[in-house]
Amino acid sequence: MTQATQTFTCPTERILHETSDLRARLLQHEVYQRISDLDSLRIFMQDHVFAVLDFMWLLKRLQAAFCCQSVPWLPPANPNLARFVNEIVLGEETDSDGDTGYCSHFELYLSAMKEVGASTQRVDTLTAALRSGKTVDEALAASGAPAHVVRFVKFTSEIASASPACDVSSVFCFGREDVIPEMFQRLLESFEDSGMQIPRLSYYIRRHIELDGDQHGPLTRQMVKTVCQTEQEVESAIRAAKNALEMRIQLWDGVVRTLSAQ
Repeated sequence: MTQATQTFTCPTERILHETSDLRARLLQHEVYQRISDLDSLRIFMQDHVFAVLDFMWLLKRLQAAFCCQSVPWLPPANPNLARFVNEIVLGEETDSDGDTGYCSHFELYLSAMKEVGASTQRVDTLTAALRSGKTVDEALAASGAPAHVVRFVKFTSEIASASPACDVSSVFCFGREDVIPEMFQRLLESFEDSGMQIPRLSYYIRRHIELDGDQHGPLTRQMVKTVCQTEQEVESAIRAAKNALEMRIQLWDGVVRTLSAQ
């Protein structure tokens, strides 16, 4: 029995402990201070939008795993997990658009990009290629996305399509929902300090801080706790969470390199 196992009886506490250094690196990343004007914001959004899209791949994998999506319908094996996931899907796939309708957070982000004049060409090419039946690798190649974006999306795709539920839950929680409120709070502070007027993006970020901090984050921690029952599953979830955080750091590194080259 490892020291970590002896000390932490709850899987989520153990994963948080094991990933604390990577989490700190991510939250202290220089990218948050580098988004200081509309030009740098456009560059950031053109890369970050891919993470907004592939977030849904993880979520839909979890929905497929825990909720019955076939006909004839049968009750889910774990109604609590099904409820957790369906609540998150409701907020992410069909949230209030800030006006009088509903849309996915991805579509909301695209509208925020258009508001500030950021190009959506690469991600539009990716989604069009996927709709036409191309594989993720083929769609990424067609999109012309930079290498740091391609690595990030390929990692997400591999987790969503080929990894066990313990890994998918861990990446979704500790690589996304649990850390997003703090990341976005740092971005929001940078935007406000610069005086940029970006109402759609500000709405998107504030909405994520609200939903992920108050609702989705706690739900996904509970999901990880429920899914990770064995020592093997916990160890696998730790590795997956570490990889997810490292991939986000590399994504931010790539954004900074692009900004520095301008």
